[in-house]
Amino acid sequence: MTSAPACPRCLGQLAPPDLWSDQFRCASHGDVAPFHQSGSSPADALRQLGRTSSVPVWVPTPMPVHWYVGAVGWAGDERTGARAAALATAGPCPVGGPAEMVLVAESPGIGLAARLAGIDGTDPRELATRPETKVEANGHPTALWPVASPPDRTGYVGEAGGVWLWVLLWPADAALLLLENLVLADLRDRPALVDTLFFGAHTDRLLTPLPDGPAPPG
Repeated sequence: MTSAPACPRCLGQLAPPDLWSDQFRCASHGDVAPFHQSGSSPADALRQLGRTSSVPVWVPTPMPVHWYVGAVGWAGDERTGARAAALATAGPCPVGGPAEMVLVAESPGIGLAARLAGIDGTDPRELATRPETKVEANGHPTALWPVASPPDRTGYVGEAGGVWLWVLLWPADAALLLLENLVLADLRDRPALVDTLFFGAHTDRLLTPLPDGPAPPG
């Protein structure tokens, strides 16, 4: 089971394709790639996403100690495949307390990761002159630039696999995780990685609305 399709930018309800258009439509944002979140079986959803996604499906290898997968999401339909793929993980923060990290691979113009980062629009705004940190993605050092997120989180964005790579963390000081040599693999190339992951308590982090935006659907 998965959630009903929603707008990746505002989580609003969508009008389905009809005789006049083959696109899902949001009343506020027009034609969009419909956003879905996994239901009761995120492991099965992740396996399916690894087989059908048109963008990378990033998985930490290894997962940070005592961390687990809490939700899987994507934006796209059967016609296009996933044009954005999101993995929500959770575990202990390096400085104490709980923390969450969301990895998003996203084609330009989708808006899922921008919503999670707390910025309006679909893509990163003006970035700093120099990157602030980096991760390894499919064996390649990948520079990440900070994005102007609200103070309750930290967001970084770069490019990997020909699309945006977003790394989003709650709380803001959980960014120290990035100093621990975060290594990412594309599940499309290594489907057996699903069997090495621990799936824990469900998180609604992928339903985080824009600041001052409407509440996520119940």
